[in-house]
Amino acid sequence: MERRVNRFIEERGSEFGIRNSGFGVRGSGFGIRVLFVYCLGLYFSLFALSGCGYSTNALIAPHLKTIAIPLVENQTMRPGLGEALTDSLISAFTRDRHLRVTNIENAHLVLECRITGYNRTPQAYDEKQNVYAYQVTIDANCKAEDKVKSEIVWEEPVSAWITYDPKQESEEKGIEKVIAKLASEIVRRTITSW
Repeated sequence: MERRVNRFIEERGSEFGIRNSGFGVRGSGFGIRVLFVYCLGLYFSLFALSGCGYSTNALIAPHLKTIAIPLVENQTMRPGLGEALTDSLISAFTRDRHLRVTNIENAHLVLECRITGYNRTPQAYDEKQNVYAYQVTIDANCKAEDKVKSEIVWEEPVSAWITYDPKQESEEKGIEKVIAKLASEIVRRTITSW
């Protein structure tokens, strides 16, 4: 690396008022700063160009264009979680736009989920032992099945959690946030499990 810098200084250093005296770089402070900014810009340009080819489109099998999301089964005692996750998944896949949401008869891929756990636990207490932070966790088992090839694309448990302040937010708001986080994770796994 040092040789490259020295070669650069010998070749282009005069443009910036810098010379290599054999004992280190000599020149005006302004010239050294300009060289530093020039090298920094070159580095970041190369860094930015190295990531330009990334896309999750390549991870989805080309024959899969549509997805069906049946009503999520809720096996917990907390009512409304299945409907909330179903709605959140439909919204998340619609926003993602890799797969178009459709009915089961027309779907290339069917995503079935079952909520298996709901837990709300205290996470932090104040000096009077009052709870000032709760953690809400929702666990689900999900399976994505390719209907075109009649094979399971992925099947595994998925979990998400958030922490909320009960003085600032209700438990329902915490549930809404964790459902959105869980839906995002399920979309990510569905899109990248190829």
